[in-house]
Amino acid sequence: MSVEIYLPLNVDYLTGGLMSQFPRKPIRLRNLEQQIDQAFDELIHGQWGLGAPTSPWQPDIDIYETPDSYFVEADVPGVLLDEIHVEVDEHSLTISGWRRSGCVEKSAQGVCIERRKGSFSRRFSLEHAVDPHHVERENQAGTLMLRIPKQKLKKQT
Repeated sequence: MSVEIYLPLNVDYLTGGLMSQFPRKPIRLRNLEQQIDQAFDELIHGQWGLGAPTSPWQPDIDIYETPDSYFVEADVPGVLLDEIHVEVDEHSLTISGWRRSGCVEKSAQGVCIERRKGSFSRRFSLEHAVDPHHVERENQAGTLMLRIPKQKLKKQT
């Protein structure tokens, strides 16, 4: 369950009308800290074009659950499949890797650099025990897709 809160941006009397230029966006409480960081990055770097944000790059990741598996989709454009490390244990998932700079010309100087690069690591707790030995992995157009089967419950006789 996700709760959405619309923050009032009607503080024009404090900012001289600046805030009315920004749309209202829902904020999901589950990822509040990440969304606040992203909002400030968009405000500072997107609105006034002050260059690339300095915070590390983190891929967006969705996790879905069915009765027998977890399905994971991670947006990792520009990351080679062999540079993505997936670790699964009974109750957790860790995805880490590295995205390199896109320019292959060594003498080139950046004019506008917006794409983030560098290492990343994301860790998630899984409510149900999973089978780390049967993880299925696929890469489709810059999206890492995982199927992580849950452990089968042993029937008591």
